[in-house]
This record gives sequence, structure tokens and C-alpha cells, in this order.
Amino acid sequence: MSLKSQSACFAAALISFIIIPLKADVPVPPAAPPVPSGYCGTIANELSGDLSAFNLLLKIPPTWRPIPGNPTLFAANLSMSDSNTGPGISGQYYMNSVDTQLQDLKAEGIHAVLVTVGFPVLYEPFYGSSSKMAPYVAFYQQVASAVRAAGLKLIVENNVLLSNDIESGWTNLSSFYATFNNNWNGYIAARAQMAATVAQTLQPDYLVVAEEPDGEATQTGQTNLQIPSDAAQMINAELTAVRSANPPVPNVKLGAGFGNWQPNSPSSLLDYTTTYVTLPLDYIDFHVYPVNTEATGSFIDNTLLIASTAALAGKPVAISEAFLWKMENSEWNVQNGQYYRARQPFSFWGPLDATFMQTMASLAKYTNMIYMAPEGPQYLFAYQTYGGTSTNGGAATCTCTTTSCSEATIVQSENSLSTAANQVSQYSTLGISYHTQLVEPPDTVPPSTPGGLAGTAGYTGATITWKASTDNVGVAGYNVYRCSPPAAGQSCTAVKIADTSISSFVDSGLKSGTPYNYQIQAFDLANNNSAISQVVSITTYRTSSSSPTNLVATVVSPKEITLTWSPPSDTSGLHEYLIFGGTTSSNLSQIGAVSSTQTSFTNYPLAPSTNYFYGVEAVESGVDSPMSPIVWATTMPLPETPSNVTATASSSSKIVVAWQESTAGGGLPVSYYEVYQGTSPTQLSQIARTTSTTFNNYSLTAGKKYYYQIVAVDTSNSASPPSSVVSATTL
Repeated sequence: MSLKSQSACFAAALISFIIIPLKADVPVPPAAPPVPSGYCGTIANELSGDLSAFNLLLKIPPTWRPIPGNPTLFAANLSMSDSNTGPGISGQYYMNSVDTQLQDLKAEGIHAVLVTVGFPVLYEPFYGSSSKMAPYVAFYQQVASAVRAAGLKLIVENNVLLSNDIESGWTNLSSFYATFNNNWNGYIAARAQMAATVAQTLQPDYLVVAEEPDGEATQTGQTNLQIPSDAAQMINAELTAVRSANPPVPNVKLGAGFGNWQPNSPSSLLDYTTTYVTLPLDYIDFHVYPVNTEATGSFIDNTLLIASTAALAGKPVAISEAFLWKMENSEWNVQNGQYYRARQPFSFWGPLDATFMQTMASLAKYTNMIYMAPEGPQYLFAYQTYGGTSTNGGAATCTCTTTSCSEATIVQSENSLSTAANQVSQYSTLGISYHTQLVEPPDTVPPSTPGGLAGTAGYTGATITWKASTDNVGVAGYNVYRCSPPAAGQSCTAVKIADTSISSFVDSGLKSGTPYNYQIQAFDLANNNSAISQVVSITTYRTSSSSPTNLVATVVSPKEITLTWSPPSDTSGLHEYLIFGGTTSSNLSQIGAVSSTQTSFTNYPLAPSTNYFYGVEAVESGVDSPMSPIVWATTMPLPETPSNVTATASSSSKIVVAWQESTAGGGLPVSYYEVYQGTSPTQLSQIARTTSTTFNNYSLTAGKKYYYQIVAVDTSNSASPPSSVVSATTL
């Protein structure tokens, strides 16, 4: 590959621009469509009725005296920092996504941000050493600093990581939680240790040390949490650990709580509430998801039971998670939470979600809450189009898009849509509604003018950067204007070419050897515009070779990514293509070369669940073109390790081995299982392949102990980590 001289060719200048606005700064979200006819029976009507009835209840002054939590902090969940995302949160560039979402949330007008830090993500024994935990400590220190720099209060929810959920991003949780089986005191000590670490690492204003004891019991297997006094024992240990931490954590307010649906068996919501209010907590926190009316009462009315019981004990309340489960009354205790989450992303729910958010705000004011932090921040930015039909199975489950009815796919697609919307300052009808609810009177103050523009030229692109603007509420994004003057340093008529949420913009598709002028304008969610910035002028580099275009990276398997591209616009003298790749966009190295007649390349073998970045250059007449725009893709995860493996002797010569399939979110389906057997747990060899989740091992020796292990293999022949070793002795 030839060396390229890349001398800087840009200059900042006070060049007059003629701005031609093309569209609104914040795109107007489309109106919500009607709920599809017959959509899962009576969901919409039941939920609307429950919310209406509760709002009437809130018009009646309470017979009890709410404990003031100061003016309520209306917050939002910073989901990009949720530890359930998985090990990827420690990645070098992951904080960029957190910063983008944080800016878009601040533009809503929120007062505080909730960050979920689940056990054991900051518990050193989970990693085996402090050095392995260090990247996660550093990440959450960065998150806390970013929240404070944004002028927002920080709420941290220290619950537990999800081990059996479609949004679980960790693969080794079940085995880790199993180390605490029959060791309740050990589990308490571990939770207390991490609570102190969380407090010291993030220095939050508010720390929820435990939430949803029923959910924590399900995820960890700690059934003691189903007993209020035992759950209180754990919370008390956490409170002691935080308040006696060295170095100390000043001014943090400590809370704990449960969901408004807390099951009645073995202990009721009232049992938990009356137990928790006796603890030395600063406040009682709770979650709100179902609002339905059941035979045992109304779930949403339970919020007043919690608040009034806390008030009688002199404690204020707060909500760290709240979103409207799309559930019929008849579905309670029939489906699970992830089933309802897969119904939520559809655009026809926008008006009902807005009503729910307004109801939660009314509840917060009615009870003088400390804070109210809605869950589901992705719906502030984007919804999906429902595609359920009888043909694709969506009409039966009401959890479908036009391409998939998979719960995991729908939830992951929603996260992707939200992330994309964050990049271009796009908000949904719910986002606009929440902003209007929070910002009273309406905002009329424009952001400050972007300053410090700088430009870096490429061959067919340019990178423009600037200093972030400030705003009385929050900057929603920036308008990018561009034009090409007759010559460098001259004026031209500019047009708006893009919106961006961050203070930089990468322009592509430019002509080589051509001057371009750029200006930037900041805007907020109320569409107040700053003054236009000064001009930065760049000239793209000249080259005799044209770059390949339309580079696409397609994930094939956990170990394989296929690249495709289009030939350059001028193929005269085209000799070959050079393919570059790497795990960071700033350090690509050549990984292959193909002839000029080939416009695809397969990169193999790769590491599972890893981001890979790629660029392609064309070699024409011995001259390398500039690299194509860099693309990236994430390899699929390996198959999940088979779980619940058992071995049972059924005779003197037969042992039956059974297991459960665990499907990795975003991975390929399991093709078959490999069965390993041996008479020593450390010396196992493969004895069979099967597509079943049971295997009958015949012709064994009587009275002998045999060991087994199972490996799942997906359709790309990628193998999961082996299961735990089990054993059985023939009769």
C-alpha cells in the first residue's frame, strides 16, 4: 500500500452564508395510528379505564399526610448505562452512546437521571481480581461525572443483574448465583460489599440498595427474599455498609422497595411495606408496571397503599421505574414481564403511554415524591410499526413486527431504533409529550451559538467538530449546513444537510479536491434556534483513484462477517481491492486483498460478540484510493451453555442425561448437541450428537459412576461453552 501525505487543508473564516432551511429542527413525529382491531382483546380499553379511574382517585385529597420529599425530581432512565447490557459497557467507545442519550434526555427537561448498577457488576469476586473489575469501575465513574457535568441529580438503583431474561447481557450469571446456594449470609455480605462499592464509585444523590424482592429471588435463587424480615435483614446490612464506608459517602439518601404488584404469597405488599418502613431508610422506593384491576384489587391503587403506609412511618416515597405493561386483566400470573415488554414498542401505544406518564406525574405530586423516574426511555425517541397478522402469528401474541414475532428481536430492534434516533435528535410523540409536561411555561430561550469549529479533510469526506452549546433546558441537537464555494475561502449559499445530537459531524460522499464551507446551529426540543456559527472551510484531498462505495458488513455467525461493496465510479486501471479491519475504527490493518473482479470478502475466524470495523481501498494503476467510509458489525454470540443438566441411572446399564436449551439473544439457533462422557470428571470424550435435549446412554457397567457434559452447537458449527459436569452411578 502506498504512503499518503495528508496535509491539513482547512481554515476558519468569517464567510457570509445564505441559509436555506429545509426542515424542522426536531422532526415532527407521525401521529399514532389506532389500536388494531381486536388487538389482544380488551387491553387498550382495560388500561385506559384503569388510568381514568385512578386519576379520579387523585382528585380526592388524601386522608393521610404525605411526607414531603422536596419538589419532586422528574427523571429519566439512562438505559445505555444499564449494567444488564453486558461486558460491552467497558468498551473503549461505549461511553459515546451514553453521552448521546444523556444529552437527548436532558433536552427533555428532566431534573435527574437513574442509572441501574446490578449486582454483581461491581463485586470483585465476580471477576476474580480488582484489575478485571477496574474497567467497569472506570465506566461508572465516567457515567457519574457526565451526569454531574450535565447539572443533573444522580439516582442509582443497585438491584441484581438479570440471569434469565431476554435483556440479559451476561452469560455466566446462573453459575455465579449458584455459588450462594444455601448461603444466605454469604449472599447478604456480598450484596452489602457491592452496595458500599457502588456508593463510593458513583457518589449518587440517591441510592436504592434493593428493589423487587420477588424478582431478585427469581433471578438469583435466594428464596429468603420472599420473606419480608429476611429481605429487610439484607437491606439493613447494605445500609450499614454504605454508611460506614471508608472513605465515607456524604449526603447520599438511601432507599429500598418493591413492585406495586408484589405477590400475596408467601407475603403481601403490605407485609413488605410495614417491614421496610421500620428500617433506617431515608425513603421507600417502588416500581410501577401493571395498572390492572384484579380480583385482589387494583395494582395502580397499591401505589397509594405504599405511600400512605410510608407516610404514617414518617418516610417519603419515590419511583425508580414506571412504565405501562400492556396486559389484560386475565393475563396476570399467566405471562411474564418480558412477554409484556415485547408488546410495548408499537406506535399505537403513544397516546396511552403519554396518559400513563401524566398519571405518574400526578401521583408524584399527590404524594410529594422525592423523584419519579419512568422506565422505557427508548420510547421517548422511537416506536415500531406493528405487523401482526394471522399468517405470521402476530395476531395471536400481539408481539410482532412485519419481520419477526420473537420477543427478543422486537426488544432488540427497539433499542436499535432508539439509538439511531438519539444520533439525529429524533423524538416520539411520547418524548414531545413528556417535554411539554416537564417544561412549564414553554421554553423560549435559544441555545448558545456553537463555537470553536474545526474541520479535517479527507479524500471524499470531512469531519467537522465544535464546542457544545449550552441551553437553559438542554440542547437537543445541531443543524449542519454546507455549500461548495467557487474557490476556497469564498462565500456560497448553504443548505441544511443533516441533524446530529453530538458536537461533531462526519460528512461523506464529497468530491475530491473540492472546497466546502460548513456552519452549525444549535436547537432545543422547543425548536428554539441559536445564532448561526462562524464558518469553517475545508478542501478535500485530491486523488487519482476513486474509493469503493456502499460498503456493507453482514454478520453471518459468531465467527464470520461478510463484506460487500460497489466498485468505484471510475474503474479504469482497477487492479485489486485491499481490505482493512480491526476491533477499533482508529487502528485498522490490512487483513486481505481480492482481485478487481471480486466485490466481497469473508472475514473468518473472529471472536464472538465482538465489534469489528472495516474499510476497503481500491488500487488503480498502482495508486491506492482513499479508504471507503468505515463500517462496523458485531459478531453473534456463541450458543448459550445448556442448563439444568441432569444424569439419572435407570438400570444397571443405562443412564439418562437431560438438559434445557438456552437460546442466546441475537444468536443462531442450536443445530445439535454434543454429549461427552467419561469415568473421570476431567477426562471426558464425545460419545454422541443429538438434536434432542435428552440422551440415553446404554451398555454401561453396573455400579459404576459416569460423568457427563453437554455442548450446544449452532447452525454455523460454533460451539457453546461446555455445561457443568454431572454424574450418575448405574444401579
